[in-house]
Amino acid sequence: MHPTATSSKNREVFIVPRWAGAPHSDWYPWLSEQLQAVAAEDGLNYHVHALDMPAWDLPVIERAVDYLIEVLPPAKLGPHVFLVGHSVGCLAILHYLARVAEQHPEASQIGGVLCVAGWFSVDSPWQDILNWMHAPINFEAARRLIPEDKLTVLLSDDDPYTSGYQDNERLWVERLRSQVSILAGRQHFSSQLDFDVRDAVRDLAGALSAPLHP
Repeated sequence: MHPTATSSKNREVFIVPRWAGAPHSDWYPWLSEQLQAVAAEDGLNYHVHALDMPAWDLPVIERAVDYLIEVLPPAKLGPHVFLVGHSVGCLAILHYLARVAEQHPEASQIGGVLCVAGWFSVDSPWQDILNWMHAPINFEAARRLIPEDKLTVLLSDDDPYTSGYQDNERLWVERLRSQVSILAGRQHFSSQLDFDVRDAVRDLAGALSAPLHP
């Protein structure tokens, strides 16, 4: 059975918030509104889901992955699914994809992943963050579920939590063959709006693959 034109234009966007973030934090509601506003121009149907992660004041890897598998079971993955992580949400996505790839080799690739202010280490970690920093991730397994050119990372040159952004960039490239952009003066990307995030999602979704006409 061939997908209908409508279903082939659907883009399911799932946002995994930062540490202590909620569905209405930062740019998450704004991103949903913005994608709805450009949907007709992009020729796509965006459905944005900002997730209410369990106990996200003190995130725990296993609980996060279990929840993501509940929200997005392996059978529902496909090229219409896009994952957007913010800060620790990026690591949650990688752990989730790695477990799915390891336990469900039949799972389909997703459409793409955007990691905003993603980190592998922070400057002054406390124990709960150390748990995330030290937990191994099967990067190759996670990468199998992401198309080669569809893992985008946005970092800032003045993130107060990760001053060594060059090392962070190197790790994203070495471990996951990511496409990394360093933006000036964005700190931890916690503003109420962010057009670079919006357009990175649109690009992953295929809306900006051809020049947009004014």
